Amino acid sequence: MALPSGHRKPNRRWRKSFHAGDHRRLADTSRELSRLSRSACTLWKYGRGNDSRNTGAATQRFGLAGLAEAIIETLDQPLLILNADLTVADVNSAYCETFGVTPEETRGRPIYRLGNGQLDIAELRRLLEQILPERATVKGYRIEHKFPAIGKRVMILNARRIPAGNGRPELILLAVSDGTEAEQARFELEGHREFQEKLIDSVGEALLVLDWDLRVVQANQPFYDLFKVSPAESEGRLVYELGNRQWDIPRLRELLENVLPDDNAFDDVEVEHEFETIGRRTMLLNGRRLDHLDLILLAIRDVTEQRQMEAQQRTLMGELHHRVKNILTSVQALANRSMRESRSLDEFRDSFAMRLDALSRTQDLLMRPLKRDVLMAEVLRLELVAQGGHKGENFDLDGPDVALSREATQAFAMAVHELTTNAVKHGAWASPEGRVEATWTVRLGEDGATHVRFRWREHRSEIDTAPARKGYGSRVLEDVFSRSLDGRSKLTLHPDGAEFIAEFKVQA
Repeated sequence: MALPSGHRKPNRRWRKSFHAGDHRRLADTSRELSRLSRSACTLWKYGRGNDSRNTGAATQRFGLAGLAEAIIETLDQPLLILNADLTVADVNSAYCETFGVTPEETRGRPIYRLGNGQLDIAELRRLLEQILPERATVKGYRIEHKFPAIGKRVMILNARRIPAGNGRPELILLAVSDGTEAEQARFELEGHREFQEKLIDSVGEALLVLDWDLRVVQANQPFYDLFKVSPAESEGRLVYELGNRQWDIPRLRELLENVLPDDNAFDDVEVEHEFETIGRRTMLLNGRRLDHLDLILLAIRDVTEQRQMEAQQRTLMGELHHRVKNILTSVQALANRSMRESRSLDEFRDSFAMRLDALSRTQDLLMRPLKRDVLMAEVLRLELVAQGGHKGENFDLDGPDVALSREATQAFAMAVHELTTNAVKHGAWASPEGRVEATWTVRLGEDGATHVRFRWREHRSEIDTAPARKGYGSRVLEDVFSRSLDGRSKLTLHPDGAEFIAEFKVQA
């Protein structure tokens, strides 16, 4: 991956925790102090000892008897040299600067009385009086104490006991490292890390943290839940290798390898991909490059359901638009035909209002949240009851379940309305004893469509078998079954009532 101009990619060890690095540095410092302490002790032995032969050897070997003091003074860690009775034999300048004392205030004094008793610390007593007598060397001994002059400090102590020999008394080297700032920085870093982890996990959308080699450093739980992978399968792996290489997506490669190095970020890039475990998903990708951390944030928002809902909404809007146009066309046809049929304005008003009510009932039926399709029997029952019918008393229905589409429902309902209206005005229901029987049968045609034979039979004492003219209702029946329902129909007027037979197809 291309790096930002002027930016040097850091060593991979930057990923290690600060805590581990801090301890390594302390360990390195301890080893260096031990080495210098050994050198200093040797030089102390030669430079401060009473043995003139040793002193001469030191002068011959190093060229300067005071080299021990020079090394001790060079150390930037505070260093005390104690006698066996824990009085101070000597200190370096780093100690004096750190604790605000002078060499004269320290030499020859018990360590616990230094600086008005600042070092009279229980943990230090334990180190010098209990631990060190049993062990020659102690490293990394932590003491936390609040000093009057410099406040609360964390000290890391390295101590070495040097036995007496060659006329030199027993000595104790005590090196003090101030670990306050390092420990505070470690705590702050751990706090930041905890905050980062909790922040990442609290984000509702899937989030990936990548290094600049495009390997997964971390991911949040929504990512694992959405894409059905685990941390063990993800962390440390190339993003393209995740989930059996399900993430080897050309558009994602382009964004991470070409767009992000130049633009630092990309927003709401829509990517559609077929995943092996969760199927086709539509995602919005947002990426950010974090130059100071050599990290990449990749946020993934799953908008699959949102896009599906938007598509459904567009379909519903199109269907609504089509339906409204159909209804308006039907209303216009009702008005035109009622006008041609009517002899007066009052007759037109009554006729048009009745047909409009029938159309409204059909729309109510179509718009109800049904768990099944609209059935022929339901259309018949709705219209017959609306015109004053009572099942078992003045009408009967008999036939199997036949499901109608929305378009077929509207056409069939219009035909049933005309039949029922005619029965009320001129047919069976024009007399109290009249009855209507509606029956139908079905068969499956070779074309795969359901063929319906519908029979409407009215019964009453006597009707006019030779009407003066062919009314609007008859023309509606012919048009509905020949044009809208792709069938045919026939109306027969018997002396005891009308008979209407129609055959039409319903697509399966």
